Amino acid sequence: MILFYSGRNNSNIMTRVISVVSGKGGAGKTTLTANLGVALSNQGEDVLIIDGNFTGANIAQHFGVGFQDVSLNDVLEGDAYITQAVAKHPEGVSILPASVLEFNGQEQNLKHSIVDFLGDKDFVLIDAAAGTDDEVQAAIETSDEVLLVSHPELPALTNTLGAKKLAEEMDREILGLVMNMVRDEKSEVEHEDIKELVDEKIIGEVPEHKHVREGIALRKPVVSYKPDSRASYAIEDVAHKLKGREPPKRPLQKRLKMRLQDVSPI
Repeated sequence: MILFYSGRNNSNIMTRVISVVSGKGGAGKTTLTANLGVALSNQGEDVLIIDGNFTGANIAQHFGVGFQDVSLNDVLEGDAYITQAVAKHPEGVSILPASVLEFNGQEQNLKHSIVDFLGDKDFVLIDAAAGTDDEVQAAIETSDEVLLVSHPELPALTNTLGAKKLAEEMDREILGLVMNMVRDEKSEVEHEDIKELVDEKIIGEVPEHKHVREGIALRKPVVSYKPDSRASYAIEDVAHKLKGREPPKRPLQKRLKMRLQDVSPI
């Protein structure tokens, strides 16, 4: 992490640039990134979410953001300033959407494009593409830290090893692994076996739940749509851990509300 000067409140802001990476599609990485950004914002952090998936851009869809006149692609091609492409969302986060229709292979310019926000934002979250191709490498190269995301099945975990290896080869700090879309089924790999296989600490387990899917359909992050759901609490806990804090113990009233909301999770 690098300390950049910001004029905001005449203070020095340490901007943390984190790539959210999964070795395989279908792990719910984009959904997690969107919700994690809002959770951090709700905790008082100034957050920018960048869609680093240039050939499958969809972070904007999670926030109900329609077609933008200026996208990240325009910035990477040198046709616009990054400040022209960033949209402030009512959820409190800033969003830098990409446009798959305009992709021209300029992902290598990402690192230079975000300089204007270093020292201004507390967190920059990059929703990387799935896999280990050039787009993912560009996202990791741009970031200081990497957050791995997988669901607890062997094929997904095996692919996560590829993403981990790439981050290590690029000398980026790995913050840990978030197990996403956890269903507690027999087909899922046991917690201890996951830690042994991936050799990274598990910093969160987000359950599969209908509230998450409903939030996607409504284009609203679950942490806002159902803030007292088990999935929302799990994501909030990850946000606290990213800041080096222990998640707070929730009062009985909130725990009871969570149990009521989580009836019939599927």
